[in-house]
Amino acid sequence: MRSPVLLLATACLAAPALADHAGPTAAGPGGGISVVSPDTLEAGQSSVGFRLTYTQPNRRSDEQLQALAGEHIHAHNTDYNANAAVGFAYGLTHRLTLSAELPYIRRDGLREGEHAHVGGEAINEVVQLGNVAGIGDLSVLAKYRLTDSEAVGFALITGLKVPTGSTRQRSNEGERLETEHQPGTGSWDPIVGAAGGAKLGALHLNASALYQFSGKGAQRTRLGDRAQGGISLSHRFGPAEHHHEEAEADHHEHGDGDDAAPHNHDIAPHGHQSFDAFVELTGEWEGRQKVDGEIETASGGKSIWLTPGARFNSASGFSVAAAFGLPLWQDIRASHPDNDYRLTLSVGHAF
Repeated sequence: MRSPVLLLATACLAAPALADHAGPTAAGPGGGISVVSPDTLEAGQSSVGFRLTYTQPNRRSDEQLQALAGEHIHAHNTDYNANAAVGFAYGLTHRLTLSAELPYIRRDGLREGEHAHVGGEAINEVVQLGNVAGIGDLSVLAKYRLTDSEAVGFALITGLKVPTGSTRQRSNEGERLETEHQPGTGSWDPIVGAAGGAKLGALHLNASALYQFSGKGAQRTRLGDRAQGGISLSHRFGPAEHHHEEAEADHHEHGDGDDAAPHNHDIAPHGHQSFDAFVELTGEWEGRQKVDGEIETASGGKSIWLTPGARFNSASGFSVAAAFGLPLWQDIRASHPDNDYRLTLSVGHAF
């Protein structure tokens, strides 16, 4: 019933949030690269994949960071942010797909403005904190499809982000980095969401929304809640998905009466090479974080992204996709820089 060519099903769609940690995760076939499809895997079917997301933040000068430090805002910057993730998904039933995703986080050139008083004199400086790299937090998800229609679908998503990532990495000076800069968060974060979609021939329209509730993590820090949602429109070039009756011979033999009708267990997807072109319009929101119970007013923000891309689907079940995201609008508070662009590459295989 569902397409066998799934790129990580409900796994490995870590859309980078405004801070240094990824937001809610989920995924699906036949659409864009971050908007979630309602499709699920068939019972007993699996998929694996790898995804790399590179985000280029706007580079703020040392003078800008020093000026913000003078306003008691410990703003930071990095040369780049990279998120490489591996994922696995399994169809428990034709309606329910379970998945897991484990990211590897890397940020180079982390700098932060600091404000101090020495001998009664205020000093604003920029501290070179160094590079950050390590395993991030595991996400475990379940997607349940409520409809059986091939033309229109709707699914509910729930899951949990598990604190598997490191929270004890240190700066060049040996001090423990703040939780927002660590590969992991130390918190257990529930995730809820929904996805819907419609198919009209070669056109696929999907829409989804996901919300992550941030729990209390390492160093008495509660990062802000995260939400993301959007719509995607894709067009498939190549033969449309269809089914054929499996037979031991190279040709089909048809009899009369009941023998002429194929049975459901004799129907299998007929693989073809295809190419998808897609475009997404997505929104991301991140709430303010709390440290020791105090809200950091300069944290959090929101943005809107436009992301065109393409996907190649092989007849054997492999899928390769690439997308380039540009922020159409950003309202990010001063502790974090704006983003210039985002590049995403992914590879998956269903079996």
